[in-house]
Amino acid sequence: MTEYQGNITINTDGMSAPQLSATMWENRAAAYQMYDGPSNPLCTIAVLAYNRPQKTRYCVECILRYTADVDYELLLIDNGSDEEILKIFEAVSYDRKRIVRITKNIGAGYAWRTARDLFSGKYLVIVSNDVYVTKNWLSNLLKCYESDPRIGFVEPVSSNVSNLQQVDLSYTDFDDMQEKAAAYNQSDPSQWEERMRLISLISIFSRPVLDIVGISDPAFPHDFIEDDFSTRLRRSGYKLMLCRDTWICHDHDFFNYEDKDPAAFRVSLDTGREIYRNKYHSIDGWDDILNFEFALLAPLYTHDFPGGIISALVADGRCGAPALELRNLLKKVGVTDVELRAFTTKAKYFADLQTVCESVDCDRIAYIRSHYTNEAFDVIALCGPINCYPEPFEVLKDVYSLLKPGGILLFKLRNAFTQRTLNRCLGLGASEAPDADMPGIIPFEIVTAVLERLGGRDIAINMETPYMDQAAMAVAMESLRAGNPAVTQQSLNEFITNNYVFNVVRGERA
Repeated sequence: MTEYQGNITINTDGMSAPQLSATMWENRAAAYQMYDGPSNPLCTIAVLAYNRPQKTRYCVECILRYTADVDYELLLIDNGSDEEILKIFEAVSYDRKRIVRITKNIGAGYAWRTARDLFSGKYLVIVSNDVYVTKNWLSNLLKCYESDPRIGFVEPVSSNVSNLQQVDLSYTDFDDMQEKAAAYNQSDPSQWEERMRLISLISIFSRPVLDIVGISDPAFPHDFIEDDFSTRLRRSGYKLMLCRDTWICHDHDFFNYEDKDPAAFRVSLDTGREIYRNKYHSIDGWDDILNFEFALLAPLYTHDFPGGIISALVADGRCGAPALELRNLLKKVGVTDVELRAFTTKAKYFADLQTVCESVDCDRIAYIRSHYTNEAFDVIALCGPINCYPEPFEVLKDVYSLLKPGGILLFKLRNAFTQRTLNRCLGLGASEAPDADMPGIIPFEIVTAVLERLGGRDIAINMETPYMDQAAMAVAMESLRAGNPAVTQQSLNEFITNNYVFNVVRGERA
């Protein structure tokens, strides 16, 4: 039983109330300046360890060796490990260290919340004991974090990670790894990418983010914690940045299920995905958040953009991943001043689109033209297949009319004659979910003719196909040859194509 005796005195005599202004970001910054005392370190680096002594020892050694350029304290958290971990922590030679021993591992979330409650720096940096940091790691990440008050989370690229965050440095041993990482880790803002969602191997939190967003929602037992955190962060007004100028090592064979039971992992993923879908009112954490449109946007690499502000519209890009990818891609080709707008035909995507675009409109596709002036955009990316809309050619004409002369339109035509369609017709695809919108049958030659009549030029078509290994390709070819023994590789390519991807440039006015 807790005994309630005496008073608690908190001395704030040397502190001042924050001076408020008209902007959210200035108010947040002012409210937390009082915590930045002269004796506080810039960062608290919290190492979370559960057993794995060899990895733990090297993890701490790397922090001590490669963080000399940042003021930090060490918070070493033993999350219910065997005695060897505590001995490793006690042997660490560093003046500003604190050791926390949790007697029983009751989940990583408890250790994370312990770090949150005990850190004293401006930033809390959480490092798992299977992560090995490298030269310039923390200073590089902080340069990104502090470059914009709207940035709330940053991550380096690494080994053994999903979500398109992996970079292979092809090292032979840890010494070679550190040498190659030192050459790689050169701060470069052009290599910072805004993302919808990040997998966290190293987590950096500012105090405002911890107070406003928090760390984790205990509704998620393990998987999809990061998906949920990313969504809460964006919806609080913050950006997530992947720093491709910084690489660290994740010494965990993620793809081969190291320390994981594959069946249990699958159940955890399915459970987390369903909890996320329920929490965010039918938004799917994979289909709606990770819908990268690389094939659709690839022509932008070679398009000739005018100077000044580039106006871009992304239509039906779900929660916004294609919109961010468009901005990131333009940044790679030197276009940094982009006015990004979104149009969606589904209201459930409206809130998330607002977190990544300057403005968002929601309506039926037939009314897209009424929301914008003619010749308003340098780039338009229509992410929904054109033949999945009612009146597809009217949609095509409406969207084309919104292009500036010399502007580029990117869109897809769903292939209606695929192996998946054949399987369904034969009753072989009953376990597959049917397409939400069945595509109309429109030959791509007719689409090309319509674009030419509209005055389009430089019309190009590419095939968007799924990855298939040799065995799957052989099965597909066998299916085709059953009906026609003379089929060619070209026939197979068309059979497995999901979409024909078009790009067209609007011709200049006469």
